[in-house]
Amino acid sequence: MQSVGFINLPPWQAELQKILTHLGREDLLRIPVLGRENVDNPWVAFESGDFFAAVDTGIHFTGNGNLKRLPATVITADADLAITRLLAGESQKTLFSAATGGIFAFLRVAAADNAVGKPEKLLVQNDSIVGYVLSRMESAGKTLEEAIHEAQWENIATDNPSQNLHGIVTRNRLVLQIASIYGLIIRPEAVKTSGISTLSCHDVEVARELGCSIRLLGLAQVKSGQVRAVVEPCMIPSVYLLAQARAGSEIIYLQTESGGSHVYSAPGTSYESQVRAILSDLEMYNAPHTAVAIHSGEVEDFSDCFYLRFSMINMNDTLATILQLFNRAGIDIEKIHQPVVPVSRETADTLRQSLVIITDRTSRSKIETVLAQIGEQVKLAGIRACLRFLRRD
Repeated sequence: MQSVGFINLPPWQAELQKILTHLGREDLLRIPVLGRENVDNPWVAFESGDFFAAVDTGIHFTGNGNLKRLPATVITADADLAITRLLAGESQKTLFSAATGGIFAFLRVAAADNAVGKPEKLLVQNDSIVGYVLSRMESAGKTLEEAIHEAQWENIATDNPSQNLHGIVTRNRLVLQIASIYGLIIRPEAVKTSGISTLSCHDVEVARELGCSIRLLGLAQVKSGQVRAVVEPCMIPSVYLLAQARAGSEIIYLQTESGGSHVYSAPGTSYESQVRAILSDLEMYNAPHTAVAIHSGEVEDFSDCFYLRFSMINMNDTLATILQLFNRAGIDIEKIHQPVVPVSRETADTLRQSLVIITDRTSRSKIETVLAQIGEQVKLAGIRACLRFLRRD
């Protein structure tokens, strides 16, 4: 018979009690808590020996990562712990719905045999904090710093949201979402990751001119033994459902091998969504679990279009040189977005102007090679932004 205890309690103990009571799970207010930490009544803390003698399934919230011992089965909201256990081969004894974000319910449906078809590719906005920040930059014209401060004022973001801004939260959730859907765990460090910490409001404005929005996305594809995954800010058409998700929500777009597509959106990760995910895992405890295999091969990138914003002097001549470098690299140009101010050969050298180039499909490694050449050979041009550009295909 399942015996449950809390490995740790979150800082929001009072809120946890309210949520459990509201959901009719007052029984979880009387289960053991590991350690001597102060706990709110009616919880009682157990010494380590007594706790592990009584508990075989431990509920774990984010934090308290220096655990020397764990129960046989762990239900965790902590992405780092979940990934560590999956990479150690503990997938049969690790339930981690609460660590995947607010869209955990759809992941279970997508993983079920024949429920939606065999998954092939997913695009996901899984960090509601970053989603809120980007939406405020777009809709209210906020700078990145202003949008972050607003998110903190609204208690949406923590005092230090650096892991959100640098894409770490998105990456770790993507890794677990891949594990949930495909039954495959990849190492987080194998996923090329960049966040929005250097995003300029100028690029948000240009995106609007192009009929696009900027979103921090996780992209993944598993096909014929090949694994692709990347996390980075992407410029996407504003008509995409991924772009239209409500500020602070999470959304996943899943393509199947048969050509079908499924979109699921949910409120952003919250105290209640974490508790609901944990309760869902408790209910699934006795159900058979598919083992998660460890991927030992390479994690490859995607070929996509890219948005490049340059600052240039002597626009016409400088642009000609840049286009030659792209041509030599075999990269076609799909679009050049002209600056607002007309440019001629008589433009003063001291006046820098912006120009946007959108490439055809290519790899990021090729793009970075050309940008390095531009930095070395074209002194009158500077790269200001490089974003993945997802077209409507």
